[in-house]
Order: sequence, then C-alpha cells, then structure tokens
Amino acid sequence: MLYLDTSVVLSLFVREPMSESIGKWIASRRQPLAFSDWGLTECASALGIRLRRGELGTDAASRAFHAIVAFANESCELIACAGHHQKEAQVLLTRFNLPLRSGDALHLAISQHVQATLVTCDKQLMAAARTIGAKTRDPLAP
Repeated sequence: MLYLDTSVVLSLFVREPMSESIGKWIASRRQPLAFSDWGLTECASALGIRLRRGELGTDAASRAFHAIVAFANESCELIACAGHHQKEAQVLLTRFNLPLRSGDALHLAISQHVQATLVTCDKQLMAAARTIGAKTRDPLAP
C-alpha cells in the first residue's frame, strides 16, 4: 500500500511545478493508495493559507478541497487518525535527532501503523522515515 502525504495529494488538485509528474506517477501505480483524515485537515489548512496569500480564490479553494475529499474517499483507503497514531507521533517527535514537524510525524506514524510505503517529496520527512527504517518513495525520483 502507498500512503500519500499531504503535499503529494495537494499537488494533484492545485497546480504546482511537480503536479503533472506526480499525477503521472500515481496513475501508473498498481498498489492500493491510502490517505488519512489528518491529511484532509492539512489540505484544508494549506488551501486556506493559499487563499489568504491571494494565490487561490475562494471558489477555487473550495472546488479543490471537495475534489480532494472525493479522491480520498473514492481512490484511497481513508485512514482515521486515532489516539495511538498521535502517541506514536509523540514518540517520534521526542527522538530529537529526527528532523520532524508534528504533522509529518503523524503521517509517518499512520503509514507505519498500516505498514504502507510513505510517498512524499519532502526530503526531511523522507530522511526521518529512513532513519527509523520506514519504507519511503519519492514520486519525483527516477
């Protein structure tokens, strides 16, 4: 199973330089996809930030979020973030040698719990995941 982090999913619905490449990579996968309700929360936050910066209009942000929710429900196993995921993220965050932010630690904990490969373009998250022995994949890597 491939667990998609927020930046990967967001790039499918908000135009970015890497959007086309990531879309093609995901379309070529045969493994099942997974995303989390935590990722949906992060997507809503990212869209709101872009709206406030003037990078997106209200209608575009709303359409993008509804498309992301539909994608998560129709194309992914949608994983509910649970208390045990948060506790594992806390454990990861107290490994102070890992370059993790709280949201990334939660993605990593969820992906580990479901024994999925974490798909991310975030180099720090990938480095932290590899340090703990997690399976990772960069959809932009050759």
